[in-house]
Amino acid sequence: MILPCGPLDPPLPDYGSAMTEGTDHIGASFIRFGEEIARTAPTYGTICRGVADNPEVLSLLDGVPEPQRRPVLLLAAVHFRLLGHPDEPLARHYRTINPQGSIDDPVPDFTDFCSSHADALRIIISSRTTQTNDVGRAALILPTLRPINDRTGGPLGLIDIGTSAGLNLHLDRYAYRYHDTSGGERRLSGTGPELDCLVRGAAVEQLIDATPPQIVHRIGVDPHPIDPSDPDEARWLLACLWPDQTERVGRLREALAVATANRNEVEIHTGSGVELLSDVVGRSRARGCCPVVINTWSLTYFTPSERVAYVEELDRLGTRDDLAWVYLEAPNETPELPWGEVDGNISLSVLRRVDWKGGRRTERTIGIAHPHGRWIEVTEL
Repeated sequence: MILPCGPLDPPLPDYGSAMTEGTDHIGASFIRFGEEIARTAPTYGTICRGVADNPEVLSLLDGVPEPQRRPVLLLAAVHFRLLGHPDEPLARHYRTINPQGSIDDPVPDFTDFCSSHADALRIIISSRTTQTNDVGRAALILPTLRPINDRTGGPLGLIDIGTSAGLNLHLDRYAYRYHDTSGGERRLSGTGPELDCLVRGAAVEQLIDATPPQIVHRIGVDPHPIDPSDPDEARWLLACLWPDQTERVGRLREALAVATANRNEVEIHTGSGVELLSDVVGRSRARGCCPVVINTWSLTYFTPSERVAYVEELDRLGTRDDLAWVYLEAPNETPELPWGEVDGNISLSVLRRVDWKGGRRTERTIGIAHPHGRWIEVTEL
C-alpha cells in the first residue's frame, strides 16, 4: 500500500524532520529545513536559510553527536536563552515573547544574539536534547487504544519511549474534539487542553470510540526526562516549540499542569529505550496489563543500529506474551521500522500499529497524519 498524497496539505515536517548531516553538510541541512518549514514557521524558515553559510553560527553545533546535530537543537537553545532575556533585540521576532511579532528580517538579530551568547549557548547545546513534546499527538494515539482493550479483554499498561515530560501518558485525561469532512463530530470530555483533530477518509465514529481506553499503569522512558513541575525544565519544552505557532504554547502549558497533578501515577525511567524495553514491558505485565509501547517522533533520534535492535526486542517480547506497539514516525527517517507496503521514501508522518497475540504478529497502517495531530487521513481501522 502506497499512502496517498493527493488532496492533503503539503508535507508538514516535525522538528525531527531535518536529515542528519555530516560536518561538511550541516549548512545544507539548515537550507533544507528552512525550506520545509517556511510556510508553517516563517521566522525559523528565514533564520535557517539566512545562517546556512555562517560558520560562526554553525560552529555552535560542533561536537554534538549524531543524530542530535540538527538545526532544531540550535534553534531550541537560542529560544531557551532568549526566553530568559526578553529584552534582547531578537525577542521582537518571536511571538512567544512578543505576540505582535516583527516584519523585519530576523537574521541579523539572530546572528548577533548567537555571537554575544555563544558560551551560554554551547553549554545549553552540550547538555540538552530536543524533546518530542507536542501534546497534540495524543489525539492520534488515543483512537488506537480502545481496540486493543477490546482485543485483549483487559486493561492496558502504557509505555512511552522517548517520553520527555510524560505528556502522552495522560492522553486519556485530556479533552478532544474529532470532526470529519462530512460534518460529523465527537467530543470527549477531560481536563487540560482540548485537542482538535480533523478526520479524513472515514467517519469520525469509525475512528474514535466514545468509551475511553482503560489504562491502569503508565511508564515513561527517556535519556533525559523532563520534570513537568520544574519551571526551568518546562521552559526547555517551550523552547523546543516554534515561535510562530503560539497555540502550541498554550496547550503545552495546560498539559504540563495535568502531568504535574498526576505525576505520582507515572513511573519515569532514565535511560535508553533499547536497554530498558524488556524491563518496562515486564513491569507492565506484572500489573496484569497488556503493554502498549508508543513512539511519537522519538525513533528518528535512534541510530539505525538502535532501531534494528529495538524492533528485534519488541518482536522477541511479543512472541512471549501479548503486546501492542503504536508508532508515529516518518518512513524516510526510520527505514528500519516495519513499514509493510508503505512507501519508505515518504517524509509524511505515518501512524502504524503492531499487535502480538498468542505469538502471532499482525500489522496495520492506520493512516497518515499531521505531525502535531491536527488531522489524520485514515487508510485502515
